[in-house]
Amino acid sequence: MEARGGNVERMSGVTFLRPLGYPPPPSTRRPRTGLVLGAGGRTGIAHTAGALHALHSSGALRIEELDIIIGTSAGAIVGSQLRTGVTPKDLYTIARDTGNGAEERRGDDFFAPAWDSPMSLMQRALGSSWVLSRSLLRFPLPPLPRELGKLFPGGLMQLAEHADLDAHLPREWPVENLWLVTVDIHTGRRVVLRRGGPIQANLQQAALASAAVPGIYPPIRIQGRTLVDGGVHSATNLDLLLGKRLDHVTVIAPLGLSAPSAVPPPLFALRQFAHMNLMQMVERLRAEGTTVAVLEPSADLARLHGVNTLRTGASSEIAEAAYAETISRLSDLVRETQTRSSIRAAS
Repeated sequence: MEARGGNVERMSGVTFLRPLGYPPPPSTRRPRTGLVLGAGGRTGIAHTAGALHALHSSGALRIEELDIIIGTSAGAIVGSQLRTGVTPKDLYTIARDTGNGAEERRGDDFFAPAWDSPMSLMQRALGSSWVLSRSLLRFPLPPLPRELGKLFPGGLMQLAEHADLDAHLPREWPVENLWLVTVDIHTGRRVVLRRGGPIQANLQQAALASAAVPGIYPPIRIQGRTLVDGGVHSATNLDLLLGKRLDHVTVIAPLGLSAPSAVPPPLFALRQFAHMNLMQMVERLRAEGTTVAVLEPSADLARLHGVNTLRTGASSEIAEAAYAETISRLSDLVRETQTRSSIRAAS
């Protein structure tokens, strides 16, 4: 499908946006590339694992050559693993694991209910409601008094006693560029955590903060800031790459939707909103001369994700579906490109 004077190609849910003046002049330098991994809960992690394995195994994406990875929420978990030596194939294998102890190997059992009585559940429900409301309001307010914070803690879930973060993610930041996105609930502002940044957080703290879904998981407190899921600000935070002058960016957006289709109304509204915001940022990057490849789930795959993206037990099915869908889309892209090349050669 062509749009905007032939600058946009969209084939089977893979969107390639050509920069103005495409194709670029010949260059001997290595292209500068980026990878943006969006939010999506546990189902989003499985989806991203499948899509990444398809891209990497087909040669469409070289993880080792990426100049920057930006991760939001689920994408922060996957991005951190990629930068610390876990390969796309490893991620895919973990997602598809259905053997004994699979949930432990994936980290699905890291969190456990934080309440032990009806009263503590009520207190946490009230505290979680406050955290959720503060996360959605983007203007500063005074922090909750410490005494009230202790009485009404935010987060219905907490790290389980047996959770071994060190077995899944190191504390040390990788040398390569990795940005993990969070939001400070007291200021309403986005906070990017990275190696050598102004906020000194280790990699585990940063990943947990970026994935701290407001109201569900407890906020992460770092150097006086109370940080929650960066998806509160944007499902991908692609706009962070504006002005970076990258040649090509790949975006995996598990909460998006590749085309308007028959999806349950609440799910459709959320996904369409994420898609529209993403496309606005893509257009701005395109105007700067960056080619962007966007991977969003089809309606069938979005239905497979379901409404509860934090549920367990669906990782294998979603990872396999995302892998198959991405491979199919890449094959369609190759065939379409070959057809166009043949038509141009014949003319």
